[in-house]
Amino acid sequence: MNNLRIILIALIIPSLLMIPYSILSFYTDFANNNPDPSLATVSFQGNNYNAIEGKRTFEQYQCMGCHSIVGNGAYFGPDLTKVYRRMNGNDAALAAYLLSGIPAKGMPPMRDRGMSEEDAYRTVAFLKYAQMLDTNDWPNNGSWDRDGNIDGVQAEHISPSGIWQIVLGIIFFNLLVFGIIIVYEREKEGKI
Repeated sequence: MNNLRIILIALIIPSLLMIPYSILSFYTDFANNNPDPSLATVSFQGNNYNAIEGKRTFEQYQCMGCHSIVGNGAYFGPDLTKVYRRMNGNDAALAAYLLSGIPAKGMPPMRDRGMSEEDAYRTVAFLKYAQMLDTNDWPNNGSWDRDGNIDGVQAEHISPSGIWQIVLGIIFFNLLVFGIIIVYEREKEGKI
């Protein structure tokens, strides 16, 4: 058996082992059990509003112009994926925040932009649904701060001692590729 066959076998076996792991990874990532958005409801003055209506108002008032949901949107304001949980599920308090804004944090009163109380509660229904999504616990606790830290916790910096595995992996991969090229070139010249 020549060296080229050994190298090919050494590359094919790990590749074949990666197939079931990849399938398992995709299955676990996409097999989440997100709730039906029509079942995430909020009541206000005898009316029930669901997350589907709430998504429409979220878009109508262009909330994603400043905020994000599951990391999608703008980053001027905080990610709102878990804002409902941070408000302890208090629909009235969250609707009041939407309507009155938080001027000290840069959020304008949405009442001044035409948002009605019904629209605020519709949006709360959407935010209630957003916190129910299976996001693999992302974002951590969310943040009202725009300083890059999560709820006042200082950001962690990667220390040089914590990246040795990455560096060794890169070196190993480069040596492997370099070895394959050398074996290929030698075989092409007839030296092997």
